[in-house]
Amino acid sequence: MTTSTRGNSLARARLASAWLLALFAAGILVVAAFYKSGDPALFAEQITAHQVTPASWSNWLAFFFIAAEFILGAALIAFVWPRLSFALTILMMLGFIGVTAWAWHKGAIRDCGCFGRLIERGPREVIVEDAVVIAASLAGMWLTRGFQTRVWRQRLFALLLLPALALIAFGTVLPTDALIVGAGPGTKLGGLTVENVPVSIEEGRVLVALVGPDCPPCEEQLPELKRVAAERIVPTVVGVYAGKASEALVWRLRNQPNFPLGNAPERVLRQYYRRLPGAFLLEDGVVRKAWWGRLPAVEEVRRAAGGN
Repeated sequence: MTTSTRGNSLARARLASAWLLALFAAGILVVAAFYKSGDPALFAEQITAHQVTPASWSNWLAFFFIAAEFILGAALIAFVWPRLSFALTILMMLGFIGVTAWAWHKGAIRDCGCFGRLIERGPREVIVEDAVVIAASLAGMWLTRGFQTRVWRQRLFALLLLPALALIAFGTVLPTDALIVGAGPGTKLGGLTVENVPVSIEEGRVLVALVGPDCPPCEEQLPELKRVAAERIVPTVVGVYAGKASEALVWRLRNQPNFPLGNAPERVLRQYYRRLPGAFLLEDGVVRKAWWGRLPAVEEVRRAAGGN
């Protein structure tokens, strides 16, 4: 093997290694951005919980970071301007580490919302993960010294931006609730504790309806839910109000549901929906059917319950 051939082989191996590191960092960024884009309001709430920036900034910051993660992920996948892409990734991870460490020191957070609801980790795990991404990006910068971006990579980058922009613009209305929320058929809602109801949602067949404040559809669609309860299509119908017991009492007095209405802290219940109302048909605590962003009609519940 000539010196020139050996040099070309080493250069190709070096770039291949750098691209694998880029894919590793891109995978983390894109997955995180995808889950956040499905529920940016939840991400904004998590930003507020860190108590680093004013609450009025949270919505803007949520969309900024979602867009930044998608753009950086696309740039790393396309391997366009890799040294710049790696450098920006390092800066973002350093920022995340700083914010997480500050909030952790202040006792403002227990779990990180870096992947939406997909993975809940403590601040220590988040800092370690971000440090690993920084190390991979530093290695990638070193491996790509002297690399020149070709035009076709720039075109690929522009092409990858299209689905990213679509998710930023329309992620909240795409029918991805089961994926984003992670509570589709077969999921056991073991973490959902309902207060102030005389029945258990983990025993038998139960229709659980999620309602809350500032939710006109919750009240507009309530008559159908009352019919489900009146006709006993399922043995038990339970309403869960996202808020305090006193607020649930006011809602119950105003709407007069013919089924028990409990409550759960909004912070807890928020993990099970993107927008209210919603409903789950449970069998011994396991989801058989979910309705997202609405309450089910009588016939829908009858079909889901097997005609019983």
